[in-house]
Amino acid sequence: MRAHRHSVLARFAALLLVLLVLVGASRDASAAAGSFKLQSTESTEVSGGWRIRVRIELPKAPLTAHQTMKFVFTKTMAYERALVDGKTEPVVNRTALTNQQPSFESLDVDFADATGKIFKITFFDFMLTRARDYEAGEYKVELRTSDGTNIGTPATLVLKGDNPVVDRRAITFNAKEKSIKKVEGYDAGANVAKNDEPAPAAAGGNGEVTATGTAKPFIPPEGYEKTPEEEIKTRPKGCGCDVPGMSETSGLLALLPLAGVGLAAIRRRRRAA
Repeated sequence: MRAHRHSVLARFAALLLVLLVLVGASRDASAAAGSFKLQSTESTEVSGGWRIRVRIELPKAPLTAHQTMKFVFTKTMAYERALVDGKTEPVVNRTALTNQQPSFESLDVDFADATGKIFKITFFDFMLTRARDYEAGEYKVELRTSDGTNIGTPATLVLKGDNPVVDRRAITFNAKEKSIKKVEGYDAGANVAKNDEPAPAAAGGNGEVTATGTAKPFIPPEGYEKTPEEEIKTRPKGCGCDVPGMSETSGLLALLPLAGVGLAAIRRRRRAA
């Protein structure tokens, strides 16, 4: 009986020792990872950006003053500004998000002061902008070293601001108004045009279509009228032919009889003398 009790106590002591070792190892691991803390869990947008201030503590001072660290932002809550029916101003809809792709910001963090002395604790600030696809909402923030080691525990950050407005109002029509016509039989409904039915028979009964009335000519009368450019200008009288120089010659021929009469009179006077 006593041997059984001793074995139980030995097992219990061994189990307790294992638990203490595990707790100590976890504490050492957490201490080795350092700590990370947001100076403020909320940030207000200014000129399209948010300023983030953090406090970082490493297990010991690094060998170099500048350390490359990754800030991981995962969006957990969306703030949507929407126009809805019955409201004149946009309303904010808070929507929880899951399985979102994180955004990474790799930044050089300085652990030295103005004199160049390196410390294990530093205060660091940077900007998040809409140009990098950040918007008002809630984010989970994590800090990692360049080799992927997490520093501290994740924190929740709220970015305050006005996101672009989304129109969620329903489009409605008042069918009672005379200016609005009700469309029936759309989308292959009852009033679809029936093009496959035969045409109704004519009055003659032969089923052929006969032309009625007088159709307009293919070329209107205006097409036969000549334009001013097409008209040929003609002389009002004569044959229409004109030889250069004939007008002066005809005038001289008309004076020949008068010249003959004058010469005859001169000869008579000479004979009388």
